[in-house]
Amino acid sequence: MNHIFRTVTVILAIAMGAGTLFAAPKRENLATRIINSEYALEEIMKKPETRIPASILQQAKGIILTLNYRAGFMLGGHGGRGVLVAKNPLNGKWGVPAFVSTGGANFGFQIGAKEVDTIYVIMDEATVGRAYTGRFDLSADAAAVAGPVGVVSEKKESNDYKNANILVYTTTKGLYAGVSIKGGWVKPDNSATKAFYNTEYNAPEIVLSDWFELPREAKALINRINYYTAGQF
Repeated sequence: MNHIFRTVTVILAIAMGAGTLFAAPKRENLATRIINSEYALEEIMKKPETRIPASILQQAKGIILTLNYRAGFMLGGHGGRGVLVAKNPLNGKWGVPAFVSTGGANFGFQIGAKEVDTIYVIMDEATVGRAYTGRFDLSADAAAVAGPVGVVSEKKESNDYKNANILVYTTTKGLYAGVSIKGGWVKPDNSATKAFYNTEYNAPEIVLSDWFELPREAKALINRINYYTAGQF
Protein backbone atom coordinates (compact mmCIF):
# COMPACT_ATOMS: atom_id res chain seq x y z
CA MET A 1 0.00 0.00 0.00
CA ASN A 2 2.79 2.41 0.88
CA HIS A 3 4.49 1.62 -2.44
CA ILE A 4 1.27 2.43 -4.33
CA PHE A 5 0.85 5.67 -2.41
CA ARG A 6 4.39 6.80 -3.23
CA THR A 7 3.94 5.94 -6.91
CA VAL A 8 0.67 7.87 -7.18
CA THR A 9 2.21 10.85 -5.41
CA VAL A 10 5.12 11.03 -7.86
CA ILE A 11 2.84 10.69 -10.87
CA LEU A 12 0.52 13.46 -9.67
CA ALA A 13 3.42 15.77 -8.94
CA ILE A 14 4.90 15.32 -12.41
CA ALA A 15 1.53 15.70 -14.10
CA MET A 16 1.06 19.03 -12.35
CA GLY A 17 4.51 20.17 -13.48
CA ALA A 18 5.64 20.50 -9.91
CA GLY A 19 9.00 22.22 -9.80
CA THR A 20 9.24 21.35 -6.14
CA LEU A 21 9.33 17.61 -6.81
CA PHE A 22 13.08 17.76 -6.44
CA ALA A 23 13.52 20.42 -3.75
CA ALA A 24 17.02 21.67 -3.05
CA PRO A 25 18.72 18.93 -1.03
CA LYS A 26 21.82 19.14 1.12
CA ARG A 27 25.11 20.07 -0.51
CA GLU A 28 26.46 16.53 -0.43
CA ASN A 29 23.40 15.33 -2.33
CA LEU A 30 23.93 18.07 -4.92
CA ALA A 31 27.54 16.93 -5.28
CA THR A 32 26.20 13.43 -5.93
CA ARG A 33 24.00 14.87 -8.67
CA ILE A 34 27.12 16.27 -10.36
CA ILE A 35 28.91 12.94 -10.03
CA ASN A 36 25.91 11.12 -11.52
CA SER A 37 25.87 13.60 -14.40
CA GLU A 38 29.49 12.79 -15.12
CA TYR A 39 28.63 9.09 -15.09
CA ALA A 40 25.75 9.69 -17.54
CA LEU A 41 28.12 11.52 -19.89
CA GLU A 42 30.66 8.71 -19.65
CA GLU A 43 27.99 6.12 -20.45
CA ILE A 44 26.89 8.00 -23.56
CA MET A 45 30.40 8.70 -24.78
CA LYS A 46 31.78 5.17 -24.42
CA LYS A 47 29.42 3.73 -27.07
CA PRO A 48 29.94 4.58 -30.76
CA GLU A 49 26.17 4.42 -31.37
CA THR A 50 25.43 7.13 -28.78
CA ARG A 51 28.69 9.13 -28.69
CA ILE A 52 28.56 12.90 -29.17
CA PRO A 53 31.02 13.95 -31.89
CA ALA A 54 33.83 16.23 -30.75
CA SER A 55 32.92 18.66 -33.55
CA ILE A 56 29.47 19.11 -31.98
CA LEU A 57 30.91 19.78 -28.53
CA GLN A 58 33.37 22.27 -30.02
CA GLN A 59 30.51 24.21 -31.61
CA ALA A 60 28.22 23.91 -28.59
CA LYS A 61 27.45 26.85 -26.31
CA GLY A 62 26.14 24.80 -23.42
CA ILE A 63 25.30 21.31 -22.23
CA ILE A 64 22.61 19.99 -19.90
CA LEU A 65 23.16 16.56 -18.35
CA THR A 66 19.99 15.12 -16.86
CA LEU A 67 18.85 12.11 -14.87
CA ASN A 68 15.23 11.62 -15.88
CA TYR A 69 12.67 9.46 -14.12
CA ARG A 70 9.55 8.38 -15.97
CA ALA A 71 6.14 8.65 -14.35
CA GLY A 72 4.94 5.49 -16.02
CA PHE A 73 3.94 3.68 -19.17
CA MET A 74 0.60 5.44 -19.67
CA LEU A 75 1.66 9.04 -19.05
CA GLY A 76 4.62 8.97 -21.41
CA GLY A 77 6.31 11.81 -19.54
CA HIS A 78 8.92 12.25 -16.87
CA GLY A 79 10.40 14.52 -14.27
CA GLY A 80 14.09 14.90 -13.70
CA ARG A 81 16.99 16.94 -12.47
CA GLY A 82 20.25 17.89 -14.03
CA VAL A 83 23.30 20.07 -14.36
CA LEU A 84 23.87 22.92 -16.81
CA VAL A 85 27.37 23.85 -17.95
CA ALA A 86 27.84 26.75 -20.38
CA LYS A 87 30.80 28.12 -22.27
CA ASN A 88 31.92 31.57 -21.23
CA PRO A 89 31.29 33.72 -24.36
CA LEU A 90 34.43 35.79 -23.62
CA ASN A 91 36.97 32.97 -23.48
CA GLY A 92 35.10 29.97 -24.92
CA LYS A 93 35.90 27.80 -21.91
CA TRP A 94 33.44 25.53 -20.11
CA GLY A 95 32.35 27.23 -16.89
CA VAL A 96 31.12 26.10 -13.50
CA PRO A 97 27.91 24.01 -13.29
CA ALA A 98 24.48 25.14 -12.17
CA PHE A 99 21.44 22.98 -11.45
CA VAL A 100 18.26 22.60 -13.49
CA SER A 101 15.05 20.61 -13.34
CA THR A 102 13.31 18.99 -16.32
CA GLY A 103 10.02 17.36 -17.09
CA GLY A 104 7.42 16.29 -19.57
CA ALA A 105 9.53 15.27 -22.57
CA ASN A 106 8.32 12.36 -24.66
CA PHE A 107 10.94 10.69 -26.86
CA GLY A 108 8.48 8.38 -28.57
CA PHE A 109 10.74 5.31 -28.67
CA GLN A 110 11.26 4.74 -24.95
CA ILE A 111 7.92 3.39 -23.76
CA GLY A 112 8.34 1.48 -20.55
CA ALA A 113 11.74 2.95 -19.62
CA LYS A 114 11.90 3.87 -15.95
CA GLU A 115 15.11 5.89 -16.06
CA VAL A 116 16.62 7.74 -18.99
CA ASP A 117 19.92 9.63 -18.81
CA THR A 118 19.74 12.41 -21.39
CA ILE A 119 22.17 15.07 -22.56
CA TYR A 120 20.95 18.24 -24.25
CA VAL A 121 23.70 19.92 -26.27
CA ILE A 122 22.77 23.58 -26.76
CA MET A 123 24.05 25.10 -29.97
CA ASP A 124 23.29 28.81 -29.53
CA GLU A 125 23.79 31.33 -26.76
CA ALA A 126 20.17 32.53 -26.77
CA THR A 127 18.94 29.06 -25.81
CA VAL A 128 21.60 28.79 -23.11
CA GLY A 129 20.25 32.05 -21.72
CA ARG A 130 16.72 30.69 -21.60
CA ALA A 131 17.98 27.56 -19.81
CA TYR A 132 19.42 29.46 -16.86
CA THR A 133 16.98 32.38 -16.64
CA GLY A 134 13.57 30.73 -16.83
CA ARG A 135 11.54 27.75 -17.94
CA PHE A 136 11.47 27.01 -21.65
CA ASP A 137 9.71 24.31 -23.65
CA LEU A 138 11.79 22.02 -25.82
CA SER A 139 9.29 22.01 -28.67
CA ALA A 140 7.85 25.55 -28.44
CA ASP A 141 10.91 27.64 -27.54
CA ALA A 142 13.65 25.56 -29.17
CA ALA A 143 14.06 23.10 -32.00
CA ALA A 144 15.26 19.90 -30.31
CA VAL A 145 16.23 16.87 -32.39
CA ALA A 146 18.34 13.79 -31.87
CA GLY A 147 21.95 14.63 -32.63
CA PRO A 148 24.45 12.87 -34.90
CA VAL A 149 26.71 10.28 -33.33
CA GLY A 150 30.25 9.00 -33.82
CA VAL A 151 32.64 10.70 -36.21
CA VAL A 152 30.81 13.31 -38.27
CA SER A 153 31.85 13.83 -41.88
CA GLU A 154 31.02 17.19 -43.45
CA LYS A 155 29.88 15.42 -46.63
CA LYS A 156 27.52 13.17 -44.70
CA GLU A 157 26.02 15.76 -42.38
CA SER A 158 22.26 15.91 -42.51
CA ASN A 159 20.27 19.12 -42.54
CA ASP A 160 17.95 17.51 -40.01
CA TYR A 161 20.02 18.81 -37.12
CA LYS A 162 22.02 21.69 -38.61
CA ASN A 163 19.38 24.25 -37.74
CA ALA A 164 18.41 22.78 -34.36
CA ASN A 165 18.93 24.76 -31.15
CA ILE A 166 19.33 21.58 -29.12
CA LEU A 167 20.79 18.20 -30.01
CA VAL A 168 19.63 15.35 -27.79
CA TYR A 169 21.60 12.27 -26.77
CA THR A 170 20.49 9.43 -24.54
CA THR A 171 21.73 6.13 -23.17
CA THR A 172 18.48 4.55 -24.28
CA LYS A 173 18.56 3.22 -27.83
CA GLY A 174 15.94 4.33 -30.33
CA LEU A 175 16.70 8.01 -30.95
CA TYR A 176 17.96 8.84 -34.40
CA ALA A 177 18.84 12.06 -36.23
CA GLY A 178 15.70 13.85 -37.40
CA VAL A 179 13.45 12.61 -34.59
CA SER A 180 11.85 15.58 -32.88
CA ILE A 181 11.53 15.77 -29.12
CA LYS A 182 7.90 16.30 -28.20
CA GLY A 183 7.02 18.50 -25.27
CA GLY A 184 9.27 18.78 -22.26
CA TRP A 185 10.68 21.71 -20.37
CA VAL A 186 13.85 22.83 -18.65
CA LYS A 187 14.14 25.45 -15.94
CA PRO A 188 16.84 26.62 -13.52
CA ASP A 189 16.89 25.12 -10.05
CA ASN A 190 18.10 28.28 -8.33
CA SER A 191 17.50 27.01 -4.81
CA ALA A 192 19.83 24.07 -5.47
CA THR A 193 22.46 26.25 -7.15
CA LYS A 194 22.43 28.77 -4.31
CA ALA A 195 22.69 26.00 -1.74
CA PHE A 196 25.62 24.36 -3.51
CA TYR A 197 27.64 27.58 -3.85
CA ASN A 198 26.39 29.09 -0.59
CA THR A 199 25.54 32.33 -2.38
CA GLU A 200 22.62 34.62 -3.12
CA TYR A 201 23.58 34.85 -6.79
CA ASN A 202 21.32 33.14 -9.30
CA ALA A 203 22.34 30.86 -12.16
CA PRO A 204 23.20 33.59 -14.75
CA GLU A 205 25.82 35.20 -12.53
CA ILE A 206 27.30 31.81 -11.65
CA VAL A 207 27.23 30.01 -14.99
CA LEU A 208 28.82 32.85 -16.97
CA SER A 209 31.19 34.06 -14.29
CA ASP A 210 34.95 33.86 -14.42
CA TRP A 211 35.28 34.52 -10.71
CA PHE A 212 33.35 31.61 -9.20
CA GLU A 213 35.95 28.99 -8.40
CA LEU A 214 35.26 25.54 -9.80
CA PRO A 215 34.18 23.37 -6.84
CA ARG A 216 36.33 20.31 -6.26
CA GLU A 217 33.23 18.09 -6.64
CA ALA A 218 32.76 19.40 -10.18
CA LYS A 219 36.35 19.22 -11.40
CA ALA A 220 36.04 15.65 -12.70
CA LEU A 221 32.92 16.56 -14.71
CA ILE A 222 34.47 19.63 -16.31
CA ASN A 223 37.70 17.75 -17.03
CA ARG A 224 35.70 15.03 -18.74
CA ILE A 225 33.75 17.55 -20.85
CA ASN A 226 37.04 19.19 -21.88
CA TYR A 227 38.49 15.77 -22.64
CA TYR A 228 35.65 14.85 -24.98
CA THR A 229 35.54 18.33 -26.54
CA ALA A 230 39.18 17.86 -27.53
CA GLY A 231 38.22 14.62 -29.31
CA GLN A 232 39.78 12.26 -26.80
CA PHE A 233 37.68 9.15 -26.22
